[in-house]
Amino acid sequence: MRVAMLGPYSSNLERVSGGPEAVVVQLVDGLRRAGVEVHVVTFDFAGEIDADTTVEQDEVTVHRLRLRRLPRWTGIRVNARLLAKTLRAISPDIAHAHSAGTFADGALASGLPAIITIHGVIEQEAATERRSGITWREEMSWRYETWYERHCLRRARDVIAISPYVADIYRDLTSARMHLVENPVATPYFDLPNLAETATILCAARVIHRKNTLGLLYAFALVKRDLPEARLRLAGETTSEPGYASQCRQFVEQNGLAEAVDFLGWLDEAALREEYSRCRALALLSWQETAPVAIEQAMAAGKPVIASNVGGVRFLVEDGVTGYVTAPDDTAQQAARLRSVLAESELNRAMGQAGRAAARQRFHPDVVTAQTINVYQKAISDQRKSL
Repeated sequence: MRVAMLGPYSSNLERVSGGPEAVVVQLVDGLRRAGVEVHVVTFDFAGEIDADTTVEQDEVTVHRLRLRRLPRWTGIRVNARLLAKTLRAISPDIAHAHSAGTFADGALASGLPAIITIHGVIEQEAATERRSGITWREEMSWRYETWYERHCLRRARDVIAISPYVADIYRDLTSARMHLVENPVATPYFDLPNLAETATILCAARVIHRKNTLGLLYAFALVKRDLPEARLRLAGETTSEPGYASQCRQFVEQNGLAEAVDFLGWLDEAALREEYSRCRALALLSWQETAPVAIEQAMAAGKPVIASNVGGVRFLVEDGVTGYVTAPDDTAQQAARLRSVLAESELNRAMGQAGRAAARQRFHPDVVTAQTINVYQKAISDQRKSL
């Protein structure tokens, strides 16, 4: 089987941005190990190349295309056509696009059997941003992204949902078959040693409004009153919303938390795994999530998760078993749950073990790869029958 994978793909696999890119990288590796011929088709989003390139990278053929930076609608059409042309030259048995935007448009336009994996619920993310206040230009951008997603999904025949939450939302928006395949987590996370340091909380997320970093800081301030040794490690870039990141830093300074809160910035894979190994729990108190890889990584690492009950989180964290789900705006409840997993060693151990066991069954790359290949085979078979 020859598979073309369309999505973000780093030229340095130790420097992965997370989210969809982390999923693409792990799925590509799983398919390669399963004996599948894999071609990755991606764009050079960083603007590092002057011409389209094709290279062999870790036994995978990577087609890195120069992003044509043109006015929005024109640019999207040009880039989608470029993807479709590249796919036809590769002639894969199936094209697998990640996110229902340009990558999906290119895969569908190629005329080849195509599958789309939906990673985020654009309408819900837009609603979250609107609550914090957005400009007219930002509003128009969100509306366009929503339209473009629907435009692609109306033409799709097979869609992979990474969570039942995604399937529930999109089932009435597309006539495509819906397949549930959860995100894969890199194998090293399942074997991390537990080097937990006293009362250390990790938040592996960008410092942005949607991730509710400020809300986590409020809860942490309450935890610190009862557990003076508590520490919070924020592993995520602070450049996407610098004004919001500044608010978070200001809160830390004003509340005397500077010695207890670390802004680590974006971390490469090795450094991030070290943080998971040394924390006692992961906290993710977002306003909106789909199926966050950070939660799945924490479970694989054997760490309890405290997360807000939004989006698809309830399908990942079993409340009271692998961690706790909390109301996104209940600071007191969030602080109480954090104190429990930090202070009660037996509870922490039991939740961590339960999380790791669940992660092995659901997120191990071998499991997810096998499920994905099954979807490919069904889509290819049905396409041939319809010809």
